[in-house]
Amino acid sequence: MIITKSGKITDGFYIVGPAAVPVYLLDGPAPVLFDAGFTALGPLYEAGIREILGDRSPEYLFFTHSHFDHIGAAGYFKQAWPGLKIGCSRRCREILSKESALRLIRELNREGAGNLIKMGVRPLSEAPFEPFDTDIVIQPGKMMELSPGLTLTGLDTPGHTRDFISYWIPEKRILIASEAVACYQNNGYIQTEFLVDFDACLDSLMKIKNLDPAVLCAGHNAVFTGEDAGRHIRASVGAANRYLAMTEGFLKKEKGDMDRTVSSVKALEWDDRPWPKQPESAYLLNTRQRVKTIWARMNQPVL
Repeated sequence: MIITKSGKITDGFYIVGPAAVPVYLLDGPAPVLFDAGFTALGPLYEAGIREILGDRSPEYLFFTHSHFDHIGAAGYFKQAWPGLKIGCSRRCREILSKESALRLIRELNREGAGNLIKMGVRPLSEAPFEPFDTDIVIQPGKMMELSPGLTLTGLDTPGHTRDFISYWIPEKRILIASEAVACYQNNGYIQTEFLVDFDACLDSLMKIKNLDPAVLCAGHNAVFTGEDAGRHIRASVGAANRYLAMTEGFLKKEKGDMDRTVSSVKALEWDDRPWPKQPESAYLLNTRQRVKTIWARMNQPVL
């Protein structure tokens, strides 16, 4: 099954907020949130979380990575639930300590709010992104007991970013993979999500495939269950390889010119895609990084 709406995914596990920019909630004695979406969606996330938990509070918030659309409402959550403990990778924590990164996160969340207004999403917070402290450094491969019989393990799955952590709940066979797998777009297009390392992305996909998850949570737009989880992992591998071939072709044609190559890629895969879709500035930022990564790969010395 491909789930593209908020609500219950399986017993005790939910999409909160718009599926396009989700927060995942694992209910239990120590409720856990995964990622924090857009800043402006804070009230919508809070309402959905309170509808499920009632008077109880989430105990943990774990980030997959430091991008603006995965940490935006964390400060809002900290105000709503002061005892919330935030966990992330060591690299993610380092990124979030840099003022230049925080400025970019703030600006991209401001632009994201504008797109949400155009889409008619309500209610929205008008407050800007606010920095916050993290409490837990996730050690890849180290198991954490959430409650008797329920554990969580962070997995090192770089490729989209270098600070990337996926989260595996083996007892339920749930994997919060976010952009370690491709994103399923509303017109059926599969958007590969490697940014910094193409080969690490494929290695991460093989690690994910070997887990054989029953529930696969992507970063945006969809959750895959049952046989569709395996299909999407395989589709993610295919999408990455097709993107590599396409971009190498453009780079050869344009003799390595970044601007012209990015324009060619954008014209082919973004311009005619219907809304809702990734904001243009964020898309261009990511596409330029993907193109740079492929160009560097093409020019690696042969050993």
